[in-house]
Amino acid sequence: MLRPWSCLVLAVVVAASLHAGGLRRAHAQQAPDAVALLPLDADHRLEIYGQPVASEIARVLVAGDIDVVVVGPKMAVPERAKLIVDGRIASAKGDAVVLTLRVRSRVDGTVLSTMQATATSLATIDKAAADLSARVLPEIRGRLAAMRTTAEPPRRPTEAPPPVATTPKQRPMLVSVRATNRAGEPLQAPLVAAVATWAGAHRREPVATDPELLGRKRITDTVKASGNDLAIAFEIVGFTFEPGPIPFGRARVRVRISDAVGIVFDRVIVTDSVVGDKAMTLDGLAVRTAREVVDIMRPHVQRTVAGWR
Repeated sequence: MLRPWSCLVLAVVVAASLHAGGLRRAHAQQAPDAVALLPLDADHRLEIYGQPVASEIARVLVAGDIDVVVVGPKMAVPERAKLIVDGRIASAKGDAVVLTLRVRSRVDGTVLSTMQATATSLATIDKAAADLSARVLPEIRGRLAAMRTTAEPPRRPTEAPPPVATTPKQRPMLVSVRATNRAGEPLQAPLVAAVATWAGAHRREPVATDPELLGRKRITDTVKASGNDLAIAFEIVGFTFEPGPIPFGRARVRVRISDAVGIVFDRVIVTDSVVGDKAMTLDGLAVRTAREVVDIMRPHVQRTVAGWR
């Protein structure tokens, strides 16, 4: 089992490994893709295990030739970091401890993947940390490789200017967003913005509509009468904010989707714990939570809406 004294030893070892690894890669390439490792949040009785678990993750990534930047509590995530790794150590049933790691995009904070490992007791937390580290390494390698593959190559200068691309016409869709209680109100405006961004990426123009018209009994008739082919209603059932050094948020949102024939989807979407950055405010975490709601909803739209692109 990892002890408090081990925390100091591992921190020193990892710091040395990061320095040496960084020097080797600096000679190999000028601007390597880096991964930012944030401090792991933990329950009060498990705080002493946050550093050794993070150190094990950093050690495995560095050994796997990943450029790791350990971001301290008051440090900003560097621009060269393509991905962010953060997570939580929490008590589970009995003596069990659950380690959770998330891989996020540095650009917009989108959660790309989540992994967990469970230690049956504090005596096996080091084994759980090693298992989680071994699984996160290939995940990060794949994400970085995909980013390099899809990156747009620099455009070579030409004598003639490039042709001006015409913007495809966006198809309207009816949208309503409302909170059913005061706790959900902070999530309302961020969810409107997140839905607009997501819809625009799919050539759809959200048309704000009275939530009463998109209730279960009226939504299909409203679509028919409007001449459009789609309506989506969001009802924020709950939004909780847990302040702290690293705040957490959770949301429950009913999503109702209808075409001109009938309702194709009507369920409550529930997010996992949405982890904020150090000292993130309620408004900031609401923006991140709204994006998580849209991410959960996205595959359901693709599956249920005919012709969705």
